[in-house]
Amino acid sequence: MDEIHRLPADGQEMLFLLMDRGIYRRLGETEAHRKSGLMIIGATTENIDTSLLKTFLRRMPVIIKMPPLSERSLTERLQLIGQFFSHEQRNMGEVLHVDKEALLALLTYECAGNVGQLRADIQLICARAFLAFKIGTESERVEVDRTSLPEYIWLDYSKHRTQTNVV
Repeated sequence: MDEIHRLPADGQEMLFLLMDRGIYRRLGETEAHRKSGLMIIGATTENIDTSLLKTFLRRMPVIIKMPPLSERSLTERLQLIGQFFSHEQRNMGEVLHVDKEALLALLTYECAGNVGQLRADIQLICARAFLAFKIGTESERVEVDRTSLPEYIWLDYSKHRTQTNVV
């Protein structure tokens, strides 16, 4: 379950029964319980101590905390960015080239949505670059450059570049 923190308290209580006894009711059913043997994996970017009920947290046998993107090294961020671009290149079936400045912008921008947001941003960037490639360029490859970036990434990079004098 992604964004498990959005599950209201009554929804968390419904999951108690499923987690404790392996039974549930379908929406609208009032009589019969159904059985299920499943494992629930939840993800959140919120503080679980304040967004989930304590009784719900006690039913979670393992909690894995992943560091946010902002706390990861540039090397790790570069690896993630490379993986996401490689995946998009395979999906497009075209040669993809990422401009140095676009790469620097992705490496340094403060991605509020962490890795999931970075992946979605790269999908959007590749879609824009692919569209430009198909519509009117003479290039033999899909070019990701400053024009492919959403404005919020470019503005964040420009601000960062000005503050640190990065060229």
